[in-house]
Amino acid sequence: MSIHIPDTKTNALERCVSDCEKAVIIHALLKTKGDKSQAAELLGIKESLLTQKIHQYEIDCTQFE
Repeated sequence: MSIHIPDTKTNALERCVSDCEKAVIIHALLKTKGDKSQAAELLGIKESLLTQKIHQYEIDCTQFE
């Protein structure tokens, strides 16, 4: 018996991971009052990666200032 798992963004696991990642980024931005440099440090990632994720998830950083 073979199980087919679609390789698309509609995959439930991928959606869950994306939602969780977005929530963690938002939490870090809230905690640092929108300071991307501090948020990246808090998350243990480079600021350039955080900026990429902010654009990917269409997060408005001005709401955290």
